[in-house]
Amino acid sequence: MTLQMFLRKSQFLFVVTMALVLAGAADVGPSISARQQPYSIYPVYDGYMENADGTLTLSFAYFSHNRTAITIPVGSDNAFSPGPADRGQPITFLPGHHRWQCIVVVDGEFDGDLRWSLSHQGETNSTSESMLQYNWEFDANGVAAATRGFDRSAVPRGACVNRPPIVRVLGYGGRRGPHELHVAVGDELKLFGSVRDEGLPRGGELTARWRVVSGPGEVMLEDADNSRTRAVFSEPGRYQLELTGSDSLLSDRVRVTVIVA
Repeated sequence: MTLQMFLRKSQFLFVVTMALVLAGAADVGPSISARQQPYSIYPVYDGYMENADGTLTLSFAYFSHNRTAITIPVGSDNAFSPGPADRGQPITFLPGHHRWQCIVVVDGEFDGDLRWSLSHQGETNSTSESMLQYNWEFDANGVAAATRGFDRSAVPRGACVNRPPIVRVLGYGGRRGPHELHVAVGDELKLFGSVRDEGLPRGGELTARWRVVSGPGEVMLEDADNSRTRAVFSEPGRYQLELTGSDSLLSDRVRVTVIVA
């Protein structure tokens, strides 16, 4: 056997051997991404506000580093204390920091002792024991966020309030965004809608739906059941589109004006 033939044979055997090793390794254990374990979930106390009728409005949030939604049923791993462990709190926790997820109205004699505890991956985290001893009163933005979408006098005391989803179209309206969107006939208009909710009622389905309210021509929506979609207009003129978000019980909507040239 010549040196050249020997090298070629050795190279071939090396490739075959490495292929077998890699194949065996794939059978032995999961991939790196599959081995990554979910992180803990942290309940957070947002703060409180004093209401004109003497009651208090409290707000709880949560923070999760997990890349996917985590479900923690109500029980020893998802509980309030003291008092009823089940106060209507969410059981599905999305990635990221989510404020104003459990809004609770309590009577004026509330002493500040109400803790939310979450256990996940063998670790239990809780909010602080005495919530009123710190300067955690809502600012103007907090008041608006915590009181949105419900009548304080009509909700049960001491339980998380189900509120309608927050429906927005990014880049539209508000102090800085335009109050009209512009596009040409036949061009695609990107609609960056957003529907967010606190996860109540439990078992409810969060949905988004676009519809055409008015306009002189036809509107082709790429996916009317997706908050982010594209629209194409057949005729010039003024159109109104509406995005509705629902949590199965409550809904909210926003309308968008589109000028087609």
